[in-house]
Amino acid sequence: MADFQVIRTNDMPSCPRCGEPAAISARLPLGDGIDLFLCLRCDTGNTPAGRLVAILGLPEDQRPADLLPDFVVAWIRDGAAAQGWVWVPGQREP
Repeated sequence: MADFQVIRTNDMPSCPRCGEPAAISARLPLGDGIDLFLCLRCDTGNTPAGRLVAILGLPEDQRPADLLPDFVVAWIRDGAAAQGWVWVPGQREP
């Protein structure tokens, strides 16, 4: 998998679906780049994004910190898959 960076900013981009500020955004270095947006309004339900929204909706002291990285990775993989990219365990990017 390609390297990626996490950058914290107070200036979040807008959700392309509803226009509200995104809770989390990510730019994946795949192809020409994939932009992902996690929206507290739009991303609900039993999906990786919905599970991440649910955990972020908890008070900070009640969030299972040990699960947060797994939820973020699942959201990123799901978002990349929606754009046609699939992670294959053990395979490195060419």
